[in-house]
Amino acid sequence: MKIVAHCAVWFLAFCAVLVSPVILIFCVPLMIGVTADVFEMGTGPLLAVLVASTVAWLLASKPPMRAFAKTVLRSAVPVGGGKRLAAAAAARQAAKSIS
Repeated sequence: MKIVAHCAVWFLAFCAVLVSPVILIFCVPLMIGVTADVFEMGTGPLLAVLVASTVAWLLASKPPMRAFAKTVLRSAVPVGGGKRLAAAAAARQAAKSIS
């Protein structure tokens, strides 16, 4: 009885070796096609939102990254002072004549 079980295991292993290239040849293109169809149906934007939310969560969860994000957001020119900065830069420019 031991020999039958041993031969059955070897037979199944041999069949698995013979069938595995067929599985790879047919299943890999099938999975690529299914993935392309899923993205085509409109889950691409959903995936983009999930990736962006993950990046935002990582930025907010780490203290050094949180400080970096605050610095970047605070470095913008204030709304009221923007005109004064533009006027000051324009005043420094000397008028040049074309003659």
